[in-house]
Amino acid sequence: METVATWAPGDYLTDQAETRPRFALVILNQPITDIEGFTRLWNNASLRVCADGGANQIYGIEIDNDIPIPDCITGDLDSLQSKVGNYYRALGVSIVPDHSQYATDFTKSLNWILKQEQLHDSPKRDTASDEEEEEDDDDVNVSVKVPKEGIYGVPWAGEPGAPSWIEHAPLDIIAYGAMGGRMDQTFHAIDQLFQASNRLNGEFIKESGGAEGGQEEEIKMKVESQNTSSSSNKTAERKLILMSDESVTFLLEKGKNIIETPLGLFGKTCGLIPVAAASVITTKGLEWDLDETETRFGGMVSTSNHLVQDRVEVLTTEKLLFTMEMRKIK
Repeated sequence: METVATWAPGDYLTDQAETRPRFALVILNQPITDIEGFTRLWNNASLRVCADGGANQIYGIEIDNDIPIPDCITGDLDSLQSKVGNYYRALGVSIVPDHSQYATDFTKSLNWILKQEQLHDSPKRDTASDEEEEEDDDDVNVSVKVPKEGIYGVPWAGEPGAPSWIEHAPLDIIAYGAMGGRMDQTFHAIDQLFQASNRLNGEFIKESGGAEGGQEEEIKMKVESQNTSSSSNKTAERKLILMSDESVTFLLEKGKNIIETPLGLFGKTCGLIPVAAASVITTKGLEWDLDETETRFGGMVSTSNHLVQDRVEVLTTEKLLFTMEMRKIK
């Protein structure tokens, strides 16, 4: 059976709650100029996380607009303005310092979301007895006491006090402001797409890109697979998408990808970037479609291509970065 990955980034912006995917939104410390488009995305999110100075960006928008406060502010907090931190702390926002030198604030925010899902949706919930059980995983190398009511007393899905979004976990994740700014941070965001493509399917969370450059540190908590299907054609259980005022970017899977590209929401310009490796691609729905064409750095790279349909199909032999421009919401 052919593996098909489907992408519909416009669904996160829809006003139709019944068709909108549940997602977590991470805000990075980049200026936000498309206030109307951003506030729609912010209002639609099920879980809202500010990566350190991202809270500074939300502060002015939240003061001037009737939007929800963040669920969490995390990172090393070296960019968080004092008045912003004090304001949100007074409102009861969870402010979680994380001073790891082997992770960026972006990575720390992603890890915070994954940990929340684990705390509220323990795989032990169907088997825990009245007595505490000891979880022993040789791969994880830790022992965790799991009481019946949940890990550390946090309510599980379906129990009183549990957040409504946990019923829809794992959540898709949108990172706003990840593209633009410093070039090394942009490449780090792209690297997160690759890491997410693997780790969000049950691999260990890894932290990287800190002060020591390429060193990595494994968090001693395993990401449990939420999909019980044993199909060898399983695609990613959740999506990580990078958005900004100007563009939306994500990593296409090997094989066939179907991308919903409503021209009223997205601008015409798009690109297919072979950041993983040389790839042979075939496209449908672009002004300059490609037919079993090799794309690689130092050779042909399809930038400044144009969308001409509301749906694009891409067949690729390797993972491929796809980006398209955003229209400002009017």
